[in-house]
Amino acid sequence: MEYRRDVRNLRSRAALFLFLTALAAGVPALAVAAAKTAGAIDGGAPGADAAASSDGAAASRRIPPDPPPLTEREQWVFDLRWDKGEVYLVQVHKTDMGAPHTTPRVMGRFALELYEGPTLIERVRFDFPMLGAPETTDAGYKAPPRFEPKLKTRIGVFFPATKRGTRLELWDRARDQRWPLPWPPKEGVVVPVDGG
Repeated sequence: MEYRRDVRNLRSRAALFLFLTALAAGVPALAVAAAKTAGAIDGGAPGADAAASSDGAAASRRIPPDPPPLTEREQWVFDLRWDKGEVYLVQVHKTDMGAPHTTPRVMGRFALELYEGPTLIERVRFDFPMLGAPETTDAGYKAPPRFEPKLKTRIGVFFPATKRGTRLELWDRARDQRWPLPWPPKEGVVVPVDGG
């Protein structure tokens, strides 16, 4: 009995150490994994999945599950930019991977979703570099520094170059905002609608 309590206590301390180390190092995904090991937190982001919603049944009807991953040799690379809270499509180009690649299934705040009519064909989730968990304030005197409002970052997102699909959307899952993207895309730099 005494031995089991000591082992549980040691596991809790190890998980707390991992959580604090990951948090201090700025690796939120590792911090969440360490906290889940200790059973401390749920890990769901607002609006991220059905389990994170207070009304799980309604949310599971709204968000379709990930479809079976597509396997394609050629991939589109969507060059996306986060600029002070706004998302921009910078350019699109196609790349030959040399061998067929299956779309990896990962978690992320953002997703590229390909639909054929109302049916979800493919979903690729991702996060922008340096854009972590939503910042919270405790109304204290010394609030932590905030860099998200002025953050500018870019990412290249691989997406299967399939002949299927009729509509592509970029989805910010945290804000539940969607933007249409051209499908099938045309290679090259994307010119903004306002000409700038």
